[in-house]
Amino acid sequence: MQLFRSLRKTQLTILSTLFISGVLHAQDPIGDIVESTGIGQILRNNSVVENNVGSNIQLYDVAETVNGRMKIEFLDDEELDLIEHTEVYIDEVYYDPNPSLSKMSLRMVQGTARFASGKGNKIKKANIDISTPTAQIAINGTDFTTTIDELGRTLVILLPDADGITPSGEIVVSNEGGEVVLNQAFQATMVSTIETPPTGAVVINNLTTSMIDNMFIVSPPQEVKQAVEEQVRDDMNDDQGILDVDFLEFDGLDGDIDTYSEGETLEETSRLDIDYLDVDFLTNVLDVVEALIKTTAKLQDKQSSGGGGTTRLEGAQFGFNKDSQFNVFEEDGNLVFFRSVNGVIEIVIQSGNSGFMDLRVGDYEGVIEFGGGDPAIQIFINQQ
Repeated sequence: MQLFRSLRKTQLTILSTLFISGVLHAQDPIGDIVESTGIGQILRNNSVVENNVGSNIQLYDVAETVNGRMKIEFLDDEELDLIEHTEVYIDEVYYDPNPSLSKMSLRMVQGTARFASGKGNKIKKANIDISTPTAQIAINGTDFTTTIDELGRTLVILLPDADGITPSGEIVVSNEGGEVVLNQAFQATMVSTIETPPTGAVVINNLTTSMIDNMFIVSPPQEVKQAVEEQVRDDMNDDQGILDVDFLEFDGLDGDIDTYSEGETLEETSRLDIDYLDVDFLTNVLDVVEALIKTTAKLQDKQSSGGGGTTRLEGAQFGFNKDSQFNVFEEDGNLVFFRSVNGVIEIVIQSGNSGFMDLRVGDYEGVIEFGGGDPAIQIFINQQ
């Protein structure tokens, strides 16, 4: 069982290791807060300390922003910008007199963060390691952003230099599925899972740095959507399976759910009719519970393909159900309920059986009855 909730606050946990001339001092600063707006705080040894501009960042500090923003500048002029509802861990900062032996490791966990590499006098840029839940990012003199949703899906955008045209450097985005190189201004890639390769690099048109925020979690740029759709089509053509289909798209609950009267002839629906792209992965993030259309108090009768009787549904319809996001169809005479959002649910009811499903899945709560007889089968599902 998985639980996904909308993020209400931001945490930046400093879990760093600082070595200068071979001496470790936990109280030595590894950077300073150079910008701080909105609501936020720094926790140090379970106590709240000032997070004003000029306050230093030490080992093991925790920064919380809630509805604020913060910029941290490290000792080698690396800059880390955090907007609202963003979480980043700084795992290691190792400064050696020889910059080629120094190291920095950051984990971008959630939300939108911007990282700009520094002078390279203390840390060789090749030794800066950036990761997200689904990708590794190797940099070469680079300024870029990451936008990450609650499931770890990652959008990476390479930013330009000050002229707004020249790329700030080059980054390699990689994971277990493969890698892609970004070397043009506002070039981007989306990474859905740790096993799914990054999408092909695309340039986002008419974009400025001020436009990059957490809204890209809800609605990625059109160029990125197209790249993801092409990747999904390629995966399906290669028969790699439905578990590889995982990307950011919200289609606005467009269209009405059809209603049917008892005994009306229905168009046949099968597993081949499932549209794996027609799901809303981020209903929790968007808080659209009130907008979901409930397919309740609707009755459908359908002649069974198994050779006798009818299949009766109440609280759902054959085909795709927008509210519960279940696909309902018959297969080999059996009734199948299939859902693929944040995990796969597949329930097969043998022909002739009756019962109900009490569902708490995502933002949907409802009861689906099937068979029309005594409820011999009782199914309770709670997947939040």
